[in-house]
Amino acid sequence: MVIYFDAPSGIAGDMLVGSLIDAGVDFEYIKSNIALLGLDVEIDLKEKMVNGIKAKNFVVNVLQHHHDDYAHHHHRTFKDIKKLLQESKLPEAVKDLSIRIFEKIAKAEATVHGMDIEEIAFHEVGADDSIVDIVAFSLCIEYLKPQEVLFSPLSDGRGFTKSMHGIIPVPAPAVLEIARQNGIPIATIDIGTELITPTGIGIAAAISNGFVNMPRMQIEKIGYGSGTKDLPIPNVVRAIIGKKN
Repeated sequence: MVIYFDAPSGIAGDMLVGSLIDAGVDFEYIKSNIALLGLDVEIDLKEKMVNGIKAKNFVVNVLQHHHDDYAHHHHRTFKDIKKLLQESKLPEAVKDLSIRIFEKIAKAEATVHGMDIEEIAFHEVGADDSIVDIVAFSLCIEYLKPQEVLFSPLSDGRGFTKSMHGIIPVPAPAVLEIARQNGIPIATIDIGTELITPTGIGIAAAISNGFVNMPRMQIEKIGYGSGTKDLPIPNVVRAIIGKKN
């Protein structure tokens, strides 16, 4: 079985997860496994109409009860995240893939910030919602057990975006660095916003067998995952699942 991610408007973790749930991964299975992380989060699945197409929107609500915990939540290092995953009761294959994805992102962030990989403090990516996106994606892969995972060629937007470090250019430095380190071809299109997140391309770097046009395949399932932004183009990732002919 092959999964082909058609990503005309870029990729983000929540969009990839939404597309796979829409294509048949059991949401309750994801929910019960995410609970094993012991994070203060609630996950939800919403339906969203995108240009007349029914899509799934995977939502992670981070419950912040204690103000003093706030800094701790948002500055986990790669070492902290590895420990959290390794000590959890998640299936081994899910831990392995999740750590592999985080490692792709940490390596790029370390280069961008000129720091040691273990000590890289994930801000956006270390936030609980990114941990959930990455683990949920790994759970989807464990559930479907594909032989091959392919992506369409990736394009980002342009302009600027806000980060913990202030205003940064798009494609974000970490996104470009993940592309460089993993030999991922990337282009930009004339849309003035970030279309590829570090989490999205980190997932692709860890699992993709290629960035190609859709191969000839017998399609069995199609899932639509929606992004949060309203774009001039349909903001969806399509998971096309089937057998190669």
